Amino acid sequence: MITICRQFFKFGVVGLINTILTYLIYTLLYKATSPTDAMAIGYGITSVIGLTINRKWVFKSNHNWILVAKYYLTYLFTWTLSIVVTDVASNYFHVLASIIPLITLFVTTPTNFVLSKYWVFKTTRIKEASAHESTD
Repeated sequence: MITICRQFFKFGVVGLINTILTYLIYTLLYKATSPTDAMAIGYGITSVIGLTINRKWVFKSNHNWILVAKYYLTYLFTWTLSIVVTDVASNYFHVLASIIPLITLFVTTPTNFVLSKYWVFKTTRIKEASAHESTD
């Protein structure tokens, strides 16, 4: 249980860093492009940062191409979800462009955590939990 709480906290820290960076990229680009394009670019750039930090710090996983593929499939899904939410909020509900990233955050963060924990890093999580149980 302690491991899960630590992972959730660390995942949240990584998410906060990525959210801030995505928002900065978004605010720099949305007037020059569109809210949808700006969100897509920001989300894409910060996915590389998220992979690196989550792999090394949160889930303490070795580099593995299957893990990378799963991670990017997860990010592709949540990136697409982010773009859909942005498009709907912008074009159908006419939400202020400056707060759309906050709305996408409430949808994509839980989705990304669940997929990362139970699919991408599933075997790593089990190995790490076993290692902690034997030392606790």
